Amino acid sequence: MGRKAKSPNLQMKLDDRFLILPLRAQGAIRNSRLGHFGDEIFPLIDPDDFMVLYSDNGRGPSYLQGYVGLYLLHLMLHETADDLMLRVQTDISVQYALHTTSFDKQPFSRRNYFLFMSRMDEYEQKTGVNLIEGLFEKITANLVSKMGLDQPGSSGRITRRMDSLMINSSAARLTRPGIIYAVNRDALALYGSLQGMDNIVPSLYHYFNESDRNAVVYHNKDASEEKIAALLVESKLILALLEDEEWHFFQEYRNLERVYGEQTKEDETGNRIPKCNQEIKGSSLQSPNDPDATARTKAGKTFVGTVGNVTETYNESGASLITDADIQNNLHSDSDFMKEYIDSKPDPESDPEGDVVEEQVITDGAYYSSDNAEAAGKKGILIIPTSLTGSETLPLTAEFELTEDGTKIKKCPNGEEPDEQKYNEKTGKIDAKFSHDKCDSCPHRDQCPGIEQKRAVKVSISKQMVNRAEMQESLGTEEHKQFARERNAVEGIPSVLRRFYEIDRLRTTITTRVKSAFFGILISYNSRKHQKFLVDRSYAMA
Repeated sequence: MGRKAKSPNLQMKLDDRFLILPLRAQGAIRNSRLGHFGDEIFPLIDPDDFMVLYSDNGRGPSYLQGYVGLYLLHLMLHETADDLMLRVQTDISVQYALHTTSFDKQPFSRRNYFLFMSRMDEYEQKTGVNLIEGLFEKITANLVSKMGLDQPGSSGRITRRMDSLMINSSAARLTRPGIIYAVNRDALALYGSLQGMDNIVPSLYHYFNESDRNAVVYHNKDASEEKIAALLVESKLILALLEDEEWHFFQEYRNLERVYGEQTKEDETGNRIPKCNQEIKGSSLQSPNDPDATARTKAGKTFVGTVGNVTETYNESGASLITDADIQNNLHSDSDFMKEYIDSKPDPESDPEGDVVEEQVITDGAYYSSDNAEAAGKKGILIIPTSLTGSETLPLTAEFELTEDGTKIKKCPNGEEPDEQKYNEKTGKIDAKFSHDKCDSCPHRDQCPGIEQKRAVKVSISKQMVNRAEMQESLGTEEHKQFARERNAVEGIPSVLRRFYEIDRLRTTITTRVKSAFFGILISYNSRKHQKFLVDRSYAMA
């Protein structure tokens, strides 16, 4: 057990600034979002969880719980740090949220607040543990219990729905010439500041001119291919300047080396030449200010940044919360998110006596695969896709009867056994042959996936194909249409996170800080949902 955080006396004094307000003003504050935060969310913050940020010999802030709350308010109110500090000093509703209305002097400083955020970044980089993610899990578990979302519904399962959203990087979008120019300039500026100009060839002096970037990247009328080739020649010259190992620890050098490797390829003679645009991968450097950002095109629009995934738990009375979330580079697929979600759940077989409540997760087709469905089933999770991606499987495929392990065909839709069959472990398919005597008179011949050959009819089929055909058949049922209607609600979450919480404008490109902000915003979102739940319940009881 680590050191305990300092706990100042948070009891209200008789002359507390809040208590001397008129009752109407007190009620307005308590009924506001800040009042709900102070009454319901702030007490759930355990400052001891954050004492790992401070050494055993260091004192740490006198009011660590307050700094954690301040961070969450920063995201909830999406104000600048300076504006937030001003409100802390002057706005009694903010002080109520942070339980500091009785303090003679507000126990916050801008310096300590930024130090707190920096220490969270350093801690995650060192340990891989994001403290705000842990706080999100603790607060959410408490709210889930209060709202009864941990109880199964009429289906006998806990109901969830899942969706993802692209989160744009706050770094400026750059063209290919812009990216190469930026890393060249940064690396050359590093060399010039530490080593001087003596060894820099005159052809590179233009990088030290303030107006040079626009002249080279935008005003230059040369074709894009010619600009890229010229800039990469200069990249090679700068790499030669920084060839000593002492330069290799600087981020500017790492960016330059990475871009030169990503933007060029070897020709037949072994020389490096520029790649064409189609050969540049989405995982390549998009901006030297955000080295971890990746590019992905979705629905005809290119996004540069990260992708967040949210799982919302809801019940039949309309209550809901985001109960699981993740954030990755935006090349991470929805199917991968589902796989990781399944892996995070306990295995019922590992604890036969444990109370494992089954759940159903409604998703779109991108999350669904036969492998995910099979893995989920072993953990009591039913994946319900509202659509399927990829080409359609022939409906008759669902009528083939396979062995449980999916390696043999027991019967075709007409009740016939194959004359010969072989399981291909690489493709996961069964290659079977049926005689013409069995197939020519079959009433299902026109709908069968079998391919007619000279001596037999060949059928290549897999357990995944059968499962997909069965799923296709169920999509048209009224039950699945209802699932699709229920899932529509989760598709509004990305819009809310963008419009109300400005998640695309986080004012940071530090990966750890983007992740902390993501989970902090989800805490605020859940706080709002819980406040609505309390209001609805009070109306129902009135």
